[in-house]
Amino acid sequence: MKKLIMAMLIAVSMVPTISAQDNNRQRMTPQQRTEQRIQKLDEKLSLTDNQKSQIRDLYADFYKQKYPKEKRKEAMEKLITDIAAVLTSDQQVLYKQLQEEAAAERRKHAPKN
Repeated sequence: MKKLIMAMLIAVSMVPTISAQDNNRQRMTPQQRTEQRIQKLDEKLSLTDNQKSQIRDLYADFYKQKYPKEKRKEAMEKLITDIAAVLTSDQQVLYKQLQEEAAAERRKHAPKN
């Protein structure tokens, strides 16, 4: 009986810990995702303030739309092309490498059929 009560106390005491972890995993807003992506691009590509502003606008337009699942990939490809157009030729080379690395990472974690 004592073991059962002890086990229940341990289980109940862990519930707040598990809940707190779930709260830390809240979804980011589109603005938060945009700022995170711009920050990462700035670290890799040394963006100018004008480039950051233009990319921020491109992401804002992208997130305003509600693309159906079958159109989302096409819209994402357009976004990537539009962002590349804002960059200098040297930055475009690095940006393409970043996109290729990200695609390879997604493929690595994709479920296998």
